[in-house]
Amino acid sequence: MLLNKLNLSDNEVWILYSSENSDPYFGKFITDKTIVPSAAVFSKEKCTLFVHELDKENIKDFSGKVVVYDSKNTIIKSIENTLASLQFPQKIYLNYSDRLDSQTDVLGHGTFRFLSDNLSEFYKNSGKSEPEFHSADEIIYFLLDSKTDEDIKYLKIAANRALEILSTAFRKIRPGMSEKMIANLVHNIFRQKPAYFKKFGIISEDFSWEKEACPIVLVGENLQKGGHSAPSDKILKRGDTVYFDFGVKITLKNGKSYSSDLQRMGYVLMPSEKTPPQNVKDVFNTLTEAIQKGMENMFPNKMGFEIDEIVRNHITENGYPSYNHATGHPIGENAHNPGTSISPKGYKRSEMAIRENGVYTIEPRIQIPNGGSIEEMVMVTKNGGIPLCSPQKSLYLIK
Repeated sequence: MLLNKLNLSDNEVWILYSSENSDPYFGKFITDKTIVPSAAVFSKEKCTLFVHELDKENIKDFSGKVVVYDSKNTIIKSIENTLASLQFPQKIYLNYSDRLDSQTDVLGHGTFRFLSDNLSEFYKNSGKSEPEFHSADEIIYFLLDSKTDEDIKYLKIAANRALEILSTAFRKIRPGMSEKMIANLVHNIFRQKPAYFKKFGIISEDFSWEKEACPIVLVGENLQKGGHSAPSDKILKRGDTVYFDFGVKITLKNGKSYSSDLQRMGYVLMPSEKTPPQNVKDVFNTLTEAIQKGMENMFPNKMGFEIDEIVRNHITENGYPSYNHATGHPIGENAHNPGTSISPKGYKRSEMAIRENGVYTIEPRIQIPNGGSIEEMVMVTKNGGIPLCSPQKSLYLIK
């Protein structure tokens, strides 16, 4: 199945190398049962796994070809023999990043030198042109973005679970609570697990990122800060806007995990108010309009920066300042998955395409005192983006 997705040519191979689970993609796509250095070579027709004799009993379920090495027939010699049998492919993809992506830059400089130096010498001694080494970024991004129907199903469950927690929290918030108190309220709601978890084979639930900053809560003047700010002692007052940035990570019996990442915005009514003032309505409407414009343009093969421009320009064209972060990011197993960044042109991962059935966030912000921020999880389709849970259409009102 994985080979069919890769679509490698006769002249290309993808080599993964892992020692004591140093490469998360080796564990995800091949096996996490090896301890001693192990490797895999993906070619057009097959995948060959190289394991030490100490680990051979741990990979009995592997369906591809297995080569067992020892101190005499080393791992590098075994890889070289396989490359020779493949007619010395010229393009070798390795798990390092040339886009400064820390999530895919996993090989390590020493391991890169070990592989590249040895393989270059082997090709040279065999009378062949030295191979070209390339980043496997695009391969990893493609595999992670290619969501199955089951992946989408559980990402929707994760999104709706986060939404139900936030909706419950908004009903319980009262003026006079601090950002920290509001965050603790969310944590208390989170501890109450729903009955449907068992039905869907969900065995555990965690926060999408570190507990101390999940949720991020900002109120009133603190909305000018932008994201990534831990909850403070700032008190929520009447006339304040308030927003959450929150997500959960659910894990299934089969070991797969799925994350969510949502932002929702509310307003605390003044005693004389039945509806928010016009300036707050304008902030909210501008955010939802920007998100809608972004979703309408989320077609396969659109560049990340193109979506960013559409969303960001709607914010600035309405007289608000540009925000100091990306408009969106891929989401899957982790809240921030590797892949295309929906951010301004010039950022390396923004000049990549979004993919059909990929899931990305759209999260514009109006970064002013009493501003706001909303974030939706969106699946890319041929007809544009589809939100994975009910998008925010009205402000949460706190009395």
